[in-house]
Amino acid sequence: MKRLATLFVEKIMFGILSVLIPTQKGLMLFGSGFDRFSDNPKFLFLHFQKNFLEGPVWISSDREEARDLRKKGYRCYYRWSLGAFWMVIRAQFFFVSHTVKDIYPTVPRRGTIINLWHGTPIKQIGFDSLNERIWIEEMIRSGRTLPYERWDYLVTASAQTTFIFERAMRLPEYKIVPLGQPRTDHLLAMTNDAALKEKLSSRLALSRSLEQYTVLLYTPTFRNNESATLTIKRTLVELDRQLRSADDSVLFFKPHPLDRNIFDEEFFKPLTKVLNVSTQDTQELLSVADVLITDYSSILFDFMITKRPIIAYIFDKETYIAENGGLYFSFEDLGTHVASDSTELLNLVMTSKSLKKDYDSQRFNAPNSCAAIEDFVKQLMT
Repeated sequence: MKRLATLFVEKIMFGILSVLIPTQKGLMLFGSGFDRFSDNPKFLFLHFQKNFLEGPVWISSDREEARDLRKKGYRCYYRWSLGAFWMVIRAQFFFVSHTVKDIYPTVPRRGTIINLWHGTPIKQIGFDSLNERIWIEEMIRSGRTLPYERWDYLVTASAQTTFIFERAMRLPEYKIVPLGQPRTDHLLAMTNDAALKEKLSSRLALSRSLEQYTVLLYTPTFRNNESATLTIKRTLVELDRQLRSADDSVLFFKPHPLDRNIFDEEFFKPLTKVLNVSTQDTQELLSVADVLITDYSSILFDFMITKRPIIAYIFDKETYIAENGGLYFSFEDLGTHVASDSTELLNLVMTSKSLKKDYDSQRFNAPNSCAAIEDFVKQLMT
């Protein structure tokens, strides 16, 4: 029934309205697949505020968020309002991080869909992934359109990652434009921002400024594996114990959003040097971190733009690959420090001040992304 309703809106209603109502040149709609004002669409939206007279429009799935953004002076509509529907009918461009559903269940065929994506994958995705291929094949069997087929362009972080999307989504090369990620522009601009460090120090109720700490940020990816979760919990307890002897070091832990209930406040109560920062902005945390600890997350590539050390804590590499499929890159090739167990991780953490970065900071991040995408869009408008 839901599919029939979507087809009715897309094929009939939008088809008729598109004939009667002209496109408004330059009207741009933005939305995020994370159902909040976030990720690459957010940062390009903010950049475009001062670069296009018409101004971009954010489509929010949350009424309160829509009200807050309007109070800040941004054009924003709640997704299920008549105003949002009117915007969708007339828009020339749609900017998303996942699919068109980031903005609306479907959009007129005449609109140009530009997917800004949400990071460079390490693990296999799309047609390359055994898990994802199941639903892809089911969609093909049932005659439905794959999300990839609706995109006019996909913006990737760099030319070094184009091969992933050509293969995993079977996109023609002309649709893939390696213009970078708007969120890394923002990250680089905030790096070494003393005012931000003071703000975070106050927000987290630290006894002194972050300027006086070596900040380690641990951001594991989602696993849906109880054994792996227990290992991470034990590691955090041990890290807390070890860091108590390092008065000038602190570890921020930001779990994957789907794991927030597992790593709750009760778990963090006895810990003093490991802090739960699950509600803090990811880009802000990356900008103040001196060392990143992560695993199979695309956040690893984002952090490379800071030229700071990265530790890949991959205690479950064989199990993870068996459950999720292969990897596009080896960690050794990426140039990160590698910890295969908690002992190796603890050794690296306790010597974090002497760790060096051994990777090409520009390999996976095209600089000045927002300006490059702006120029690309202006070319499409002519």
